Amino acid sequence: MKGLKFAILPHGYIENDLAWNVAMPNPATRSAPDAKPVWGRFPTYSVLISHPSEGHILFDTGSAPGDEAGRRPASMNDRFPLYIRREEFLDRRLEALGLCVEDISLVLCSHMHWDHSGGLSFFAYRSTPQKVLAPKADYTFGLTHTLAPYQAADDCVYFRENYLFENLDYTLVEQDQPLCEGMDLILLEGHTPAVMGLVLHLESGAVIFPSDAIGSQANYDGRCPGIIYDSLGFQRAVQKVRGLQRQLNANVIFPHDAGQFAGLRQAPYFYE
Repeated sequence: MKGLKFAILPHGYIENDLAWNVAMPNPATRSAPDAKPVWGRFPTYSVLISHPSEGHILFDTGSAPGDEAGRRPASMNDRFPLYIRREEFLDRRLEALGLCVEDISLVLCSHMHWDHSGGLSFFAYRSTPQKVLAPKADYTFGLTHTLAPYQAADDCVYFRENYLFENLDYTLVEQDQPLCEGMDLILLEGHTPAVMGLVLHLESGAVIFPSDAIGSQANYDGRCPGIIYDSLGFQRAVQKVRGLQRQLNANVIFPHDAGQFAGLRQAPYFYE
């Protein structure tokens, strides 16, 4: 679609055991019984879409201020420490492009894990409620999963406080659907009950953002992640995206692939 473009907005890095991203990346063997875990560093980002008729649309939002230091439960911070500078949070990334939250017509939240939904906090004082689309199966699963205090403290992906952000007008998505001209929403199983992916039909070709349903090229090649709700659903998600990629001759951009991310151009550059 002519005039449709997107920019990558980086929001720092998360460090964690690689086994969360790729199950059993370094298993022990008889000849190497003392194999050790691999500690890795992984990017996190949101995508700003500029649409010729629908304005500015966000796909994911990054983290909330404080997620790097004390806001999240200690268990989260210990397993998934976040390293981010103040200027890397969503509000400052928008400011660097001459924008603010008032300029965002719609937010697409792929799922409610803390590193994808935390930036919704920046919309609390917007003049009108921010319209947000999120996958229903994931939203409701995460909400019930964090009702009990012990679950909120021990869980390392859903965070109860991210459900308490104000000034948000949610619409929950239950099926694949076109969003507007040049943009389609797809639901993907496995990582959670449903992750909402995005397909952009740029003038230069199609781009698929599967979010954490397929976190990296290693996952796309069939290696199951450690954070998993449904392993068979994960396989179906990979097959679904592969089918779309072939059909559309699309590029696939993964959410936490350090190697791929190093080759991406970041804002203020826009892909068209």
